[in-house]
Amino acid sequence: MTYAIIPPAPARSPNLFWATYWSAREGLGDWRVVPLNQPDNPGGLDAREALASAVVISLFTDKRAPEGWRPEVTDRRGWWGDGVAEEGAEVRPIGSHLWLLRNEAVTAENVDLARIYALESLAWMTDENVCARVEATSGIIENPRRGIWLAVDLFARDGSRVFAERYERFWQETR
Repeated sequence: MTYAIIPPAPARSPNLFWATYWSAREGLGDWRVVPLNQPDNPGGLDAREALASAVVISLFTDKRAPEGWRPEVTDRRGWWGDGVAEEGAEVRPIGSHLWLLRNEAVTAENVDLARIYALESLAWMTDENVCARVEATSGIIENPRRGIWLAVDLFARDGSRVFAERYERFWQETR
């Protein structure tokens, strides 16, 4: 894989990390436009919940499947941005392997894999001191359709929970 090098951003660049809001009812993430009366960014994309957005992007961006995952599958997915890094920075793939479970049977093994894939995709948050600890739990949804639920909790250094979300509807697409 060839990597492009991007020069470091200026010290006072604007915050352009737009928040991706999770809708439990719809089972998906989306961007929001801020009200016109917001002084910093009238009518622009909302960036007030960067932590929640980072979790959604980490979990639901498709990380490239391992070589030989399934010999018959030629599209191993992955995000094009994994080949781009600031000069001197290590390239760390974004996303998770949760997508690998999308068409799989709901089994105890796959429920555990969902938890493992979530922890792997969120490990950067403790490495980069975004939070002190990440916890993920998963289980089986029995009704109305069988599926997998996944819960993520992030904790500060003092032990307080700074983020908690349960992702459910998305996983009802599993068999």
